[in-house]
Amino acid sequence: MTAILKTIGFGAWACIVALGAAYMSATWNPGVTVEAVRTEHKLEGLEFRKPAAITVPMVSDGRLRGYVVAKITFTANAKDMHSFPIDPQPFVLDEAFRRIYTDGKVEFDHMSKYNLGEMTAAIKKAVNTRLGVDLVDDVLIDELNYVDKETIKQADARAAH
Repeated sequence: MTAILKTIGFGAWACIVALGAAYMSATWNPGVTVEAVRTEHKLEGLEFRKPAAITVPMVSDGRLRGYVVAKITFTANAKDMHSFPIDPQPFVLDEAFRRIYTDGKVEFDHMSKYNLGEMTAAIKKAVNTRLGVDLVDDVLIDELNYVDKETIKQADARAAH
């Protein structure tokens, strides 16, 4: 009988310690507040938009060579975005498409890296210029992939069988 009482007492003691530790960890403040973190990062009030991926054809010497598939995310002040009369998303996708299509960095025998910082800055600047207001805060690249035409043909052939 004493073994059962000891087990129950130990269980109750463990529960009290666990609850106390949970309470202390939730209320303990090391001097950093959530507001300070938000102010420091300046992300408060930003809205993220993730449009569908775009597929950009890569043409060289008058022939289709493949496609660049890009997923773009952009941010803007939520208040400004909701009060703006039109959705900026089509403009962001259009500028991304134009930038990738006309960039000239895709050489099919010799692939080179895109300067993503330059690309996203150019997209942001062009969108804000077209809209006539600094609405888009940042443009982010989620994915940027190249698929050559032969790979697509092989995948279609396998799917047909």
